[in-house]
Amino acid sequence: MKRFLLLLCIIISGLMLPVAANEIEDDYFDIAANYCVVGDYNSAMKYLDKILQINPSNKHAADLKSGLNHVITKDNKSFIDNVSPQVRQAMEYKRIGDETREWNTLVKATEDNNSYLAYYYLGNFYRSKQEYKNALNAYSAASSARTDFAPAYLGTAIVLYEMGQYNGVLNPADKYLSFNPDDDLAYAIKARAELELGMINEAQYDNETAITINNCPEYQFDRAKILYKQGSVKEAKKLLENLLGDIQTSKIYEYLGLCDLALGNYSNAVTDFDRAILLSNDDPRLEMKYNEAKQLLENKNNETSERAILP
Repeated sequence: MKRFLLLLCIIISGLMLPVAANEIEDDYFDIAANYCVVGDYNSAMKYLDKILQINPSNKHAADLKSGLNHVITKDNKSFIDNVSPQVRQAMEYKRIGDETREWNTLVKATEDNNSYLAYYYLGNFYRSKQEYKNALNAYSAASSARTDFAPAYLGTAIVLYEMGQYNGVLNPADKYLSFNPDDDLAYAIKARAELELGMINEAQYDNETAITINNCPEYQFDRAKILYKQGSVKEAKKLLENLLGDIQTSKIYEYLGLCDLALGNYSNAVTDFDRAILLSNDDPRLEMKYNEAKQLLENKNNETSERAILP
């Protein structure tokens, strides 16, 4: 149970970004996980309760809370007594926002014999700074120091996905799943990489597996993208519209625009792309799609007008 709880804290601390319901939940997860690492379970519980107040169906928070309850009631001794004191100190620096000391302490901790956690957290640090090459090197060092340390493989898969190196994602994701076959995040990352690679059937399978484990809006959004790529445009659009209550990002309006464009609903497409542009950071692709939809709408209106004046 202690090993499970430690790994769960580690995963939540560094890897929840792709699937967290919102930034507040993400921040609370980070704080809760850091409290876990320094052994302050009661403080961690307070932040998990805050997450569940925001989102009662958050399975990750509920699972971690269940594990913490067991530790608090059954074993009050910290489950990380064998972890380097420097790693614990680095996590305290992270909690208070002192990034310079956090980095320096983690680097020093990598010199210890039991260094896999130091390398792993160093990988998370570099990833948060988008220093992807350094992050990959750190995760590689973590998995070399301890080959059965699964989170390092998932960290590698996520960094490669963020770098756009989709072919590289599949192997470390599968390696991670060989240790944790019921992890929805790993299946979701695989599905996203496979979709980018044009492996539609594989993406559909892994996406459905992720949804079976954790039916959250983000995975349903992935499902809508897959449906669009498969040509099931009406079904994709319906799903996207149903998700608007949970997700209102530039991407979801972009895909709504693509669906409306494919269905010939040019007026709706113009509105969709306009909303996507408002929520984006000057994405030239969206400007092109907006102009395309606007031109098609004008052409359609002109054709209608010409037909109306014909004798």
